[in-house]
Amino acid sequence: MDIGEKRERLEIKNKDELLEELSKCRRCRFCLDACEIYQQSENSEVMSGYGRVQLLRLLLDNTVQLDDAVVYPIYSCLQCGRCTIVCKSKGQNLEVSELIRIGRSLLAKELARQKGK
Repeated sequence: MDIGEKRERLEIKNKDELLEELSKCRRCRFCLDACEIYQQSENSEVMSGYGRVQLLRLLLDNTVQLDDAVVYPIYSCLQCGRCTIVCKSKGQNLEVSELIRIGRSLLAKELARQKGK
């Protein structure tokens, strides 16, 4: 997949389906160096595709609480797709940036729900 190539859209409809996809990450961390934000953050792992996938997984598992410190890394993703390209080139075939986009959508709904309480 080239940078300009249209990325695949996953058909994930709920939290459980997203959690299942996130769990497919092999934790190889090849995507770390592909991430511009990771490089600019002085190699803070949470600011990489891998870190964001793990944060989303922990949020969906209710292992960590939803707060600004958790939300910021997820929304700092530029959605450039470089992590996905590296992931696919290493045989993982995970749509990392698409999973982050879907996770953002679910987070926005959860934040709106919490504010409505």
